Amino acid sequence: MSKFITQLSYVGEECIPTLRLSSGEEYLPLGKTLGLSFDLTERNCIGWHDISNGGSYPCPEEARTDKKFETCPACQRRTGFNPAFYHTTAVSPQQEARNAEPHTLYLAYMGKNYIKVGISWSNRGTKRLLDQGARAGLILETFPTALIARQYESKIAELEGLHETTSTRTKLALLKTSFDKEETEQHLLATKQHIEEALSVRFSSRNTLFFDAFYTNESVPSGEITVLADPCISGKAVALVGDILITEYIGRTLALPLKQFIGYRAEFTDKILPLKLEPQQMQLF
Repeated sequence: MSKFITQLSYVGEECIPTLRLSSGEEYLPLGKTLGLSFDLTERNCIGWHDISNGGSYPCPEEARTDKKFETCPACQRRTGFNPAFYHTTAVSPQQEARNAEPHTLYLAYMGKNYIKVGISWSNRGTKRLLDQGARAGLILETFPTALIARQYESKIAELEGLHETTSTRTKLALLKTSFDKEETEQHLLATKQHIEEALSVRFSSRNTLFFDAFYTNESVPSGEITVLADPCISGKAVALVGDILITEYIGRTLALPLKQFIGYRAEFTDKILPLKLEPQQMQLF
């Protein structure tokens, strides 16, 4: 079977940005000169995840999938997990068991003036925020079950200026804006206070968490970033922010969201690929 990406993750206690491949390899992109391209002819099932032990396993049938989905129906049933469990009437035994475990309620600062609320299985720590590409965050509270955490998430998402989801297009636009730690912390703490006053609650969170050091060995680029339309990218990999791979390529900063290409055959090289780029607009002042 062709080699393809099965998972984008932040591995170990150091949360190292990693591309897990169907061959069993782990590809660490940061600092490497690379050429990465995808064949969109067909999509492979990435396999299933055992919620009870945290293990990930290849698809036994080596199935192809509908291009809308990362997994085939059989592997979806094996996993039995639906992150939006509150929007469905059918919950698997695996999901019920996970929902009965402690979950955290968090605020994720996705970029300038944009904060989303979310919940996550508490054993994941901050990795859920890293997966989403949050630049900073606050763990507001940990609750005994997912259902209790979800009740707070739902109420907070209704407040003005807060979001429950963040599209890839929005994440790319936010990457181009400036990022200031002091401004970010002030915004997060002010938002926390606003939520507490609106809901008449007090959360135990204290410290703002900053995540850029996990995404890059240098600094996360901002400003003029070319978002690629074709399924390929090349250059020196300088950051992986959530699923967005950022490279420096012949004097330009490029970005390609990789999640949309999970399951498609991937070709890796340590050579610079010739890319067809739109002319970059020059600023006179």
